[in-house]
Amino acid sequence: MRSRSLRKVSFLAMSLFLVNKAEAQEPTSGENASVESKSASANQDEAIKELSGKLAAQERALRELREEFGKRLAEEQAARQASEARAEESSRTAVEKVLESAAVARSSNGLSFSGLVQVDYTNKQTSEDQLNSSTSAPLNEDRIFIRRARLRTAFEKGILAGVFEIDANTVNGSQIRPLNVEGTLRWPGEGLSPLALTVGLFKIPFGFEVGQRDSERLFVERSQFVRALFPGEYDLGARLAGGWRFVRYALAVQNGEPIGESTFPGRDPNKAKDISGRLGVEAEVGPELIAKAGFSALKGTGFHKGTSPTKPSVAWTDTNEDGQINTGEVRGIPGSSGQPSQNFDRFAIGADAQFLGNILGIGKTQAFVEAAYGQNLDRGYLVADPLGTLGRNYREFGYYLGVTQEFAERYQAGVRYDYYDPDKDSTDRQSAVVLLSSQSVSTWAFAVSTRTMVGGLRGRVIVEYDMVSDHLGRDKQGMPANLKNNLLTLRAEAAF
Repeated sequence: MRSRSLRKVSFLAMSLFLVNKAEAQEPTSGENASVESKSASANQDEAIKELSGKLAAQERALRELREEFGKRLAEEQAARQASEARAEESSRTAVEKVLESAAVARSSNGLSFSGLVQVDYTNKQTSEDQLNSSTSAPLNEDRIFIRRARLRTAFEKGILAGVFEIDANTVNGSQIRPLNVEGTLRWPGEGLSPLALTVGLFKIPFGFEVGQRDSERLFVERSQFVRALFPGEYDLGARLAGGWRFVRYALAVQNGEPIGESTFPGRDPNKAKDISGRLGVEAEVGPELIAKAGFSALKGTGFHKGTSPTKPSVAWTDTNEDGQINTGEVRGIPGSSGQPSQNFDRFAIGADAQFLGNILGIGKTQAFVEAAYGQNLDRGYLVADPLGTLGRNYREFGYYLGVTQEFAERYQAGVRYDYYDPDKDSTDRQSAVVLLSSQSVSTWAFAVSTRTMVGGLRGRVIVEYDMVSDHLGRDKQGMPANLKNNLLTLRAEAAF
Protein backbone atom coordinates (compact mmCIF):
# COMPACT_ATOMS: atom_id res chain seq x y z
CA MET A 1 0.00 0.00 0.00
CA ARG A 2 2.84 2.35 0.87
CA SER A 3 4.73 1.66 -2.38
CA ARG A 4 1.54 2.37 -4.37
CA SER A 5 1.21 5.78 -2.63
CA LEU A 6 4.82 6.61 -3.36
CA ARG A 7 4.29 5.82 -7.06
CA LYS A 8 1.30 8.18 -7.14
CA VAL A 9 3.32 11.00 -5.57
CA SER A 10 6.16 10.46 -8.05
CA PHE A 11 3.72 10.50 -10.98
CA LEU A 12 2.11 13.78 -9.86
CA ALA A 13 5.49 15.39 -9.23
CA MET A 14 6.68 14.40 -12.73
CA SER A 15 3.46 15.76 -14.27
CA LEU A 16 3.89 19.10 -12.53
CA PHE A 17 7.49 19.21 -13.67
CA LEU A 18 6.50 18.68 -17.32
CA VAL A 19 3.69 21.25 -17.12
CA ASN A 20 6.01 23.81 -15.60
CA LYS A 21 8.59 23.11 -18.27
CA ALA A 22 6.07 23.51 -21.08
CA GLU A 23 4.76 26.75 -19.67
CA ALA A 24 8.29 28.06 -19.28
CA GLN A 25 8.87 27.55 -23.06
CA GLU A 26 5.85 29.71 -24.20
CA PRO A 27 6.72 33.30 -25.19
CA THR A 28 5.07 35.84 -22.83
CA SER A 29 5.64 39.38 -21.85
CA GLY A 30 7.75 40.05 -18.80
CA GLU A 31 4.91 41.20 -16.51
CA ASN A 32 2.52 38.42 -17.57
CA ALA A 33 5.27 35.83 -17.27
CA SER A 34 6.01 36.89 -13.74
CA VAL A 35 2.33 36.70 -12.70
CA GLU A 36 1.87 33.35 -14.37
CA SER A 37 5.07 32.02 -12.78
CA LYS A 38 3.88 33.03 -9.32
CA SER A 39 0.47 31.44 -9.96
CA ALA A 40 2.02 28.20 -11.20
CA SER A 41 4.34 28.09 -8.19
CA ALA A 42 1.41 28.58 -5.82
CA ASN A 43 -0.55 25.84 -7.59
CA GLN A 44 2.47 23.54 -7.39
CA ASP A 45 2.91 24.16 -3.65
CA GLU A 46 -0.79 23.54 -3.11
CA ALA A 47 -0.59 20.25 -5.02
CA ILE A 48 2.50 19.13 -3.10
CA LYS A 49 0.82 19.92 0.23
CA GLU A 50 -2.23 17.97 -0.85
CA LEU A 51 -0.10 15.01 -1.93
CA SER A 52 1.92 15.15 1.32
CA GLY A 53 -1.27 15.09 3.34
CA LYS A 54 -2.54 12.08 1.44
CA LEU A 55 0.82 10.33 1.88
CA ALA A 56 0.81 11.02 5.63
CA ALA A 57 -2.74 9.67 5.89
CA GLN A 58 -1.73 6.53 4.00
CA GLU A 59 1.32 6.04 6.28
CA ARG A 60 -0.92 6.35 9.35
CA ALA A 61 -3.31 3.80 7.88
CA LEU A 62 -0.39 1.47 7.15
CA ARG A 63 0.93 1.85 10.71
CA GLU A 64 -2.51 1.06 12.11
CA LEU A 65 -2.73 -2.02 9.89
CA ARG A 66 0.69 -3.19 11.13
CA GLU A 67 -0.34 -2.72 14.75
CA GLU A 68 -3.58 -4.61 14.15
CA PHE A 69 -1.71 -7.43 12.40
CA GLY A 70 0.81 -7.71 15.26
CA LYS A 71 -1.97 -7.77 17.80
CA ARG A 72 -3.84 -10.52 15.96
CA LEU A 73 -0.60 -12.52 15.54
CA ALA A 74 0.10 -12.33 19.27
CA GLU A 75 -3.44 -13.43 20.03
CA GLU A 76 -3.10 -16.39 17.66
CA GLN A 77 0.22 -17.43 19.25
CA ALA A 78 -1.25 -17.20 22.74
CA ALA A 79 -4.26 -19.26 21.66
CA ARG A 80 -1.99 -21.88 20.06
CA GLN A 81 0.17 -22.14 23.19
CA ALA A 82 -2.93 -22.48 25.37
CA SER A 83 -4.23 -25.21 23.07
CA GLU A 84 -0.92 -27.08 23.22
CA ALA A 85 -0.87 -26.77 27.01
CA ARG A 86 -4.41 -28.18 27.22
CA ALA A 87 -3.44 -31.04 24.90
CA GLU A 88 -0.36 -31.81 26.99
CA GLU A 89 -2.41 -31.69 30.17
CA SER A 90 -4.99 -34.07 28.74
CA SER A 91 -2.32 -36.47 27.46
CA ARG A 92 -0.57 -36.94 30.80
CA THR A 93 -0.71 -40.51 32.00
CA ALA A 94 -2.40 -41.64 35.17
CA VAL A 95 0.99 -42.66 36.55
CA GLU A 96 2.31 -39.10 36.30
CA LYS A 97 -0.74 -37.77 38.13
CA VAL A 98 -0.24 -40.33 40.88
CA LEU A 99 3.40 -39.29 41.17
CA GLU A 100 2.40 -35.65 41.47
CA SER A 101 -0.09 -36.55 44.16
CA ALA A 102 2.63 -38.49 45.98
CA ALA A 103 4.93 -35.45 45.80
CA VAL A 104 2.22 -33.25 47.29
CA ALA A 105 1.60 -35.81 50.03
CA ARG A 106 5.31 -35.95 50.84
CA SER A 107 5.57 -32.20 51.15
CA SER A 108 2.62 -32.17 53.56
CA ASN A 109 3.24 -35.17 55.82
CA GLY A 110 6.75 -36.49 55.03
CA LEU A 111 5.47 -39.64 53.29
CA SER A 112 7.05 -40.69 49.99
CA PHE A 113 6.67 -43.60 47.57
CA SER A 114 9.20 -44.99 45.13
CA GLY A 115 9.56 -48.10 43.05
CA LEU A 116 11.99 -50.04 40.89
CA VAL A 117 11.52 -52.74 38.24
CA GLN A 118 14.42 -54.54 36.54
CA VAL A 119 13.76 -57.17 33.87
CA ASP A 120 16.80 -59.11 32.61
CA TYR A 121 17.66 -61.28 29.66
CA THR A 122 20.81 -63.35 30.20
CA ASN A 123 22.88 -65.51 27.89
CA LYS A 124 25.55 -67.69 29.55
CA GLN A 125 28.04 -70.04 27.99
CA THR A 126 27.44 -72.82 30.55
CA SER A 127 23.69 -73.02 29.91
CA GLU A 128 22.35 -76.54 29.27
CA ASP A 129 18.89 -77.97 28.78
CA GLN A 130 19.45 -80.23 31.78
CA LEU A 131 18.84 -80.33 35.53
CA ASN A 132 21.34 -80.23 38.37
CA SER A 133 21.61 -83.82 39.66
CA SER A 134 21.91 -82.63 43.27
CA THR A 135 19.27 -79.91 43.49
CA SER A 136 17.11 -80.65 40.39
CA ALA A 137 17.43 -76.97 39.50
CA PRO A 138 17.55 -76.07 35.78
CA LEU A 139 21.01 -75.50 34.33
CA ASN A 140 19.66 -73.17 31.66
CA GLU A 141 20.65 -69.50 32.10
CA ASP A 142 19.43 -68.26 28.71
CA ARG A 143 16.20 -66.77 29.99
CA ILE A 144 14.10 -63.70 30.74
CA PHE A 145 13.25 -63.03 34.38
CA ILE A 146 12.33 -60.32 36.87
CA ARG A 147 15.50 -59.51 38.74
CA ARG A 148 13.98 -56.90 41.03
CA ALA A 149 10.51 -55.42 41.47
CA ARG A 150 10.43 -53.22 44.53
CA LEU A 151 7.97 -50.87 46.16
CA ARG A 152 9.29 -48.56 48.86
CA THR A 153 7.50 -46.32 51.33
CA ALA A 154 9.53 -43.88 53.41
CA PHE A 155 8.48 -41.54 56.21
CA GLU A 156 10.49 -38.60 57.50
CA LYS A 157 9.20 -36.04 59.96
CA GLY A 158 11.11 -34.38 62.77
CA ILE A 159 13.22 -36.85 64.71
CA LEU A 160 11.39 -39.90 63.32
CA ALA A 161 12.00 -41.79 60.09
CA GLY A 162 10.92 -45.15 58.74
CA VAL A 163 11.19 -47.35 55.67
CA PHE A 164 9.13 -50.27 54.44
CA GLU A 165 10.22 -51.95 51.21
CA ILE A 166 9.17 -55.22 49.63
CA ASP A 167 10.88 -57.14 46.84
CA ALA A 168 9.42 -59.48 44.24
CA ASN A 169 11.48 -61.50 41.76
CA THR A 170 11.59 -64.70 39.73
CA VAL A 171 15.31 -65.48 40.10
CA ASN A 172 14.62 -68.84 41.76
CA GLY A 173 10.90 -69.02 41.15
CA SER A 174 8.32 -66.41 42.08
CA GLN A 175 8.80 -64.94 45.52
CA ILE A 176 7.79 -61.86 47.49
CA ARG A 177 9.66 -60.89 50.64
CA PRO A 178 10.29 -57.93 52.94
CA LEU A 179 13.58 -56.33 51.99
CA ASN A 180 14.10 -53.16 54.04
CA VAL A 181 12.02 -52.56 57.16
CA GLU A 182 13.42 -50.07 59.63
CA GLY A 183 12.54 -47.38 62.11
CA THR A 184 14.94 -44.55 63.00
CA LEU A 185 15.18 -42.02 65.80
CA ARG A 186 17.41 -39.07 64.80
CA TRP A 187 19.00 -36.20 66.69
CA PRO A 188 18.63 -33.54 65.54
CA GLY A 189 15.86 -34.26 63.09
CA GLU A 190 16.90 -32.02 60.17
CA GLY A 191 19.73 -32.50 57.67
CA LEU A 192 22.65 -34.83 58.36
CA SER A 193 22.09 -36.20 61.85
CA PRO A 194 25.16 -36.77 64.01
CA LEU A 195 23.25 -39.46 65.88
CA ALA A 196 20.63 -41.85 64.47
CA LEU A 197 19.45 -45.09 66.05
CA THR A 198 17.87 -47.62 63.66
CA VAL A 199 16.25 -50.98 64.37
CA GLY A 200 14.86 -53.48 61.89
CA LEU A 201 16.00 -55.03 58.63
CA PHE A 202 18.68 -52.86 56.99
CA LYS A 203 21.91 -53.07 55.01
CA ILE A 204 25.08 -54.33 56.66
CA PRO A 205 27.41 -51.33 57.17
CA PHE A 206 30.49 -52.66 55.39
CA GLY A 207 32.29 -51.07 52.45
CA PHE A 208 30.86 -49.15 49.53
CA GLU A 209 29.03 -51.60 47.25
CA VAL A 210 26.95 -53.17 50.03
CA GLY A 211 25.36 -49.81 50.78
CA GLN A 212 24.98 -48.70 47.16
CA ARG A 213 21.43 -48.61 45.80
CA ASP A 214 20.68 -50.90 42.86
CA SER A 215 19.19 -48.04 40.82
CA GLU A 216 22.43 -46.02 41.16
CA ARG A 217 24.81 -48.74 39.96
CA LEU A 218 25.71 -49.05 36.29
CA PHE A 219 26.79 -52.69 36.54
CA VAL A 220 23.91 -55.15 36.77
CA GLU A 221 25.21 -56.87 39.92
CA ARG A 222 27.71 -56.25 42.69
CA SER A 223 31.22 -57.67 42.44
CA GLN A 224 31.78 -61.34 43.19
CA PHE A 225 33.45 -61.03 46.59
CA VAL A 226 30.75 -58.66 47.90
CA ARG A 227 28.01 -61.08 46.83
CA ALA A 228 29.92 -63.95 48.48
CA LEU A 229 30.57 -62.30 51.84
CA PHE A 230 27.31 -60.34 52.06
CA PRO A 231 24.59 -62.16 50.07
CA GLY A 232 21.40 -60.15 50.04
CA GLU A 233 23.08 -57.20 51.85
CA TYR A 234 20.26 -56.94 54.44
CA ASP A 235 20.24 -58.33 57.97
CA LEU A 236 18.19 -57.85 61.14
CA GLY A 237 19.53 -55.86 64.07
CA ALA A 238 20.21 -52.40 65.45
CA ARG A 239 22.45 -49.66 64.06
CA LEU A 240 23.94 -46.41 65.31
CA ALA A 241 25.00 -44.08 62.48
CA GLY A 242 25.52 -40.43 61.66
CA GLY A 243 27.93 -37.80 60.46
CA TRP A 244 29.60 -34.56 61.44
CA ARG A 245 31.24 -32.26 58.89
CA PHE A 246 33.22 -34.62 56.64
CA VAL A 247 33.13 -37.68 58.96
CA ARG A 248 30.66 -40.55 58.48
CA TYR A 249 30.22 -43.56 60.75
CA ALA A 250 27.98 -46.59 61.22
CA LEU A 251 28.05 -49.37 63.82
CA ALA A 252 25.59 -52.28 63.81
CA VAL A 253 24.74 -55.38 65.81
CA GLN A 254 22.97 -57.96 63.62
CA ASN A 255 22.03 -61.64 63.51
CA GLY A 256 24.78 -62.46 61.03
CA GLU A 257 22.47 -64.34 58.66
CA PRO A 258 21.71 -62.09 55.64
CA ILE A 259 18.45 -62.67 53.76
CA GLY A 260 20.33 -63.85 50.67
CA GLU A 261 22.32 -66.72 52.17
CA SER A 262 21.47 -70.40 51.66
CA THR A 263 21.59 -71.77 55.25
CA PHE A 264 19.43 -69.71 57.64
CA PRO A 265 18.35 -66.57 55.76
CA GLY A 266 16.75 -64.03 58.07
CA ARG A 267 17.13 -66.28 61.14
CA ASP A 268 19.80 -66.69 63.81
CA PRO A 269 20.79 -70.24 64.84
CA ASN A 270 23.02 -69.08 67.72
CA LYS A 271 22.93 -66.52 70.52
CA ALA A 272 25.99 -64.66 69.29
CA LYS A 273 25.56 -61.58 67.11
CA ASP A 274 27.76 -60.09 64.37
CA ILE A 275 29.19 -56.62 64.98
CA SER A 276 30.09 -54.60 61.90
CA GLY A 277 30.90 -51.00 61.17
CA ARG A 278 32.40 -48.46 58.83
CA LEU A 279 34.27 -45.23 59.55
CA GLY A 280 34.68 -42.94 56.56
CA VAL A 281 35.20 -39.42 55.26
CA GLU A 282 33.48 -37.46 52.50
CA ALA A 283 34.81 -34.11 51.32
CA GLU A 284 35.14 -31.82 48.31
CA VAL A 285 38.81 -31.88 47.31
CA GLY A 286 38.62 -29.73 44.18
CA PRO A 287 36.31 -27.94 41.77
CA GLU A 288 33.38 -30.34 41.26
CA LEU A 289 35.45 -33.22 42.69
CA ILE A 290 34.28 -35.22 45.70
CA ALA A 291 36.33 -37.87 47.45
CA LYS A 292 34.97 -40.62 49.70
CA ALA A 293 36.93 -43.22 51.64
CA GLY A 294 36.39 -45.55 54.54
CA PHE A 295 37.55 -48.51 56.59
CA SER A 296 35.23 -51.36 57.58
CA ALA A 297 35.37 -54.31 59.96
CA LEU A 298 33.18 -57.23 61.00
CA LYS A 299 33.46 -59.68 63.90
CA GLY A 300 30.98 -62.49 64.28
CA THR A 301 30.14 -66.10 64.90
CA GLY A 302 29.22 -68.74 62.36
CA PHE A 303 27.23 -71.93 62.85
CA HIS A 304 28.12 -75.51 61.97
CA LYS A 305 25.14 -77.84 61.74
CA GLY A 306 25.49 -81.07 63.69
CA THR A 307 24.43 -84.54 62.55
CA SER A 308 21.55 -86.67 63.71
CA PRO A 309 22.16 -90.11 65.33
CA THR A 310 21.76 -93.12 63.05
CA LYS A 311 20.64 -96.73 63.66
CA PRO A 312 22.63 -99.81 62.62
CA SER A 313 21.85 -100.85 59.06
CA VAL A 314 22.77 -103.37 56.38
CA ALA A 315 24.07 -102.45 52.94
CA TRP A 316 24.36 -104.60 49.85
CA THR A 317 26.81 -103.73 47.08
CA ASP A 318 26.32 -105.75 43.88
CA THR A 319 30.00 -105.97 43.05
CA ASN A 320 29.72 -108.26 40.00
CA GLU A 321 26.36 -106.73 38.93
CA ASP A 322 24.66 -110.09 38.57
CA GLY A 323 21.62 -109.09 40.56
CA GLN A 324 22.25 -111.76 43.23
CA ILE A 325 23.62 -111.61 46.76
CA ASN A 326 27.06 -113.18 46.84
CA THR A 327 29.64 -113.55 49.52
CA GLY A 328 31.30 -110.32 50.46
CA GLU A 329 28.58 -108.12 48.98
CA VAL A 330 26.65 -107.64 52.21
CA ARG A 331 28.05 -105.67 55.10
CA GLY A 332 26.72 -104.18 58.28
CA ILE A 333 26.92 -100.48 59.06
CA PRO A 334 27.02 -99.69 62.78
CA GLY A 335 24.89 -96.91 64.18
CA SER A 336 26.45 -93.64 65.18
CA SER A 337 25.73 -91.07 67.84
CA GLY A 338 24.68 -87.64 66.78
CA GLN A 339 27.12 -84.77 66.68
CA PRO A 340 26.02 -81.50 68.30
CA SER A 341 26.08 -78.25 66.38
CA GLN A 342 29.01 -75.94 67.03
CA ASN A 343 29.92 -72.30 66.58
CA PHE A 344 33.04 -70.88 64.95
CA ASP A 345 34.60 -67.44 64.70
CA ARG A 346 34.65 -65.31 61.57
CA PHE A 347 35.79 -61.81 60.70
CA ALA A 348 36.56 -59.41 57.87
CA ILE A 349 38.32 -56.09 57.35
CA GLY A 350 38.06 -53.84 54.31
CA ALA A 351 38.80 -50.47 52.76
CA ASP A 352 37.13 -48.51 49.97
CA ALA A 353 37.53 -45.21 48.10
CA GLN A 354 35.57 -43.31 45.42
CA PHE A 355 36.16 -40.15 43.42
CA LEU A 356 33.31 -38.31 41.69
CA GLY A 357 33.40 -35.22 39.51
CA ASN A 358 33.07 -33.70 36.07
CA ILE A 359 36.75 -34.20 35.36
CA LEU A 360 36.57 -34.30 31.53
CA GLY A 361 33.86 -31.65 31.21
CA ILE A 362 31.46 -34.00 29.41
CA GLY A 363 29.66 -35.57 32.36
CA LYS A 364 30.16 -37.14 35.75
CA THR A 365 33.16 -39.43 36.16
CA GLN A 366 33.33 -41.97 38.95
CA ALA A 367 36.37 -44.03 39.91
CA PHE A 368 36.19 -46.58 42.72
CA VAL A 369 38.18 -49.29 44.45
CA GLU A 370 37.46 -51.66 47.35
CA ALA A 371 39.23 -54.62 48.94
CA ALA A 372 38.45 -56.98 51.80
CA TYR A 373 40.15 -59.83 53.66
CA GLY A 374 38.13 -62.28 55.72
CA GLN A 375 38.08 -65.64 57.43
CA ASN A 376 35.18 -68.10 57.42
CA LEU A 377 32.79 -65.36 56.24
CA ASP A 378 31.77 -66.64 52.80
CA ARG A 379 28.01 -67.21 52.87
CA GLY A 380 27.13 -67.09 49.19
CA TYR A 381 29.80 -68.59 46.89
CA LEU A 382 31.88 -71.29 48.62
CA VAL A 383 30.15 -71.40 51.99
CA ALA A 384 32.83 -71.48 54.68
CA ASP A 385 32.52 -74.18 57.38
CA PRO A 386 35.83 -74.80 59.17
CA LEU A 387 34.23 -77.60 61.23
CA GLY A 388 33.11 -79.47 58.13
CA THR A 389 34.93 -81.95 55.93
CA LEU A 390 38.19 -79.99 55.58
CA GLY A 391 38.48 -79.22 59.28
CA ARG A 392 40.37 -75.94 58.77
CA ASN A 393 39.73 -72.23 58.37
CA TYR A 394 38.85 -70.61 55.05
CA ARG A 395 40.77 -67.45 54.26
CA GLU A 396 39.02 -65.17 51.75
CA PHE A 397 40.36 -62.21 49.81
CA GLY A 398 38.71 -60.05 47.17
CA TYR A 399 38.90 -56.67 45.52
CA TYR A 400 37.50 -54.66 42.63
CA LEU A 401 38.30 -51.44 40.82
CA GLY A 402 36.59 -49.59 38.03
CA VAL A 403 35.54 -46.36 36.38
CA THR A 404 32.31 -45.06 34.84
CA GLN A 405 31.76 -42.02 32.60
CA GLU A 406 28.59 -40.14 31.67
CA PHE A 407 28.03 -38.54 28.26
CA ALA A 408 25.46 -35.84 27.47
CA GLU A 409 23.56 -36.65 30.71
CA ARG A 410 21.85 -39.60 29.01
CA TYR A 411 24.56 -42.13 28.29
CA GLN A 412 26.99 -43.92 30.57
CA ALA A 413 29.78 -46.43 30.04
CA GLY A 414 32.04 -48.23 32.46
CA VAL A 415 34.51 -51.03 33.05
CA ARG A 416 35.14 -52.97 36.25
CA TYR A 417 37.61 -55.69 37.22
CA ASP A 418 36.95 -57.81 40.29
CA TYR A 419 38.87 -60.70 41.82
CA TYR A 420 37.87 -63.14 44.54
CA ASP A 421 39.63 -66.10 46.15
CA PRO A 422 37.27 -67.97 48.49
CA ASP A 423 39.98 -70.25 49.90
CA LYS A 424 43.59 -69.14 49.77
CA ASP A 425 44.70 -72.49 51.25
CA SER A 426 42.84 -74.78 48.86
CA THR A 427 44.49 -77.96 47.61
CA ASP A 428 43.88 -80.39 44.76
CA ARG A 429 44.85 -84.02 44.28
CA GLN A 430 46.78 -84.51 41.03
CA SER A 431 48.32 -87.90 40.18
CA ALA A 432 47.79 -89.08 43.78
CA VAL A 433 49.71 -86.04 45.02
CA VAL A 434 48.10 -83.25 47.04
CA LEU A 435 49.14 -79.85 45.69
CA LEU A 436 48.18 -76.26 46.38
CA SER A 437 45.56 -75.06 43.96
CA SER A 438 43.48 -71.96 43.31
CA GLN A 439 39.73 -71.48 43.39
CA SER A 440 39.92 -67.80 42.52
CA VAL A 441 37.58 -66.19 40.02
CA SER A 442 38.11 -62.90 38.20
CA THR A 443 35.75 -60.93 35.99
CA TRP A 444 36.06 -58.10 33.50
CA ALA A 445 32.69 -56.36 33.23
CA PHE A 446 31.96 -53.93 30.36
CA ALA A 447 28.68 -52.01 30.55
CA VAL A 448 26.90 -49.24 28.64
CA SER A 449 23.53 -47.66 29.35
CA THR A 450 21.12 -45.04 28.10
CA ARG A 451 18.43 -43.41 30.21
CA THR A 452 15.45 -41.15 29.79
CA MET A 453 12.94 -39.30 31.95
CA VAL A 454 9.19 -38.99 31.34
CA GLY A 455 7.44 -37.00 34.03
CA GLY A 456 8.50 -38.64 37.27
CA LEU A 457 9.43 -41.94 35.62
CA ARG A 458 13.08 -42.82 34.96
CA GLY A 459 13.87 -45.40 32.33
CA ARG A 460 17.19 -47.09 31.62
CA VAL A 461 18.54 -49.81 29.34
CA ILE A 462 21.82 -51.54 30.29
CA VAL A 463 23.94 -53.91 28.23
CA GLU A 464 26.76 -55.70 30.07
CA TYR A 465 29.22 -58.38 29.02
CA ASP A 466 31.14 -60.27 31.73
CA MET A 467 34.36 -62.06 30.82
CA VAL A 468 34.87 -64.63 33.58
CA SER A 469 38.10 -66.48 34.33
CA ASP A 470 38.13 -69.24 36.97
CA HIS A 471 39.47 -72.72 37.74
CA LEU A 472 36.20 -74.64 37.67
CA GLY A 473 36.86 -76.53 34.44
CA ARG A 474 39.04 -79.53 33.65
CA ASP A 475 41.18 -80.20 30.63
CA LYS A 476 41.62 -83.59 28.92
CA GLN A 477 44.25 -84.59 31.45
CA GLY A 478 41.96 -83.77 34.36
CA MET A 479 43.90 -80.69 35.35
CA PRO A 480 42.09 -77.49 36.50
CA ALA A 481 41.26 -75.21 33.58
CA ASN A 482 39.19 -72.14 32.85
CA LEU A 483 35.48 -72.88 32.51
CA LYS A 484 33.89 -70.96 29.64
CA ASN A 485 31.07 -69.19 31.46
CA ASN A 486 31.03 -65.65 30.09
CA LEU A 487 27.74 -63.84 30.55
CA LEU A 488 25.75 -61.34 28.47
CA THR A 489 23.00 -59.38 30.23
CA LEU A 490 20.42 -57.04 28.75
CA ARG A 491 18.42 -55.11 31.35
CA ALA A 492 15.35 -52.88 31.06
CA GLU A 493 14.76 -50.73 34.13
CA ALA A 494 12.01 -48.37 35.22
CA ALA A 495 11.96 -46.39 38.46
CA PHE A 496 10.02 -43.60 40.09
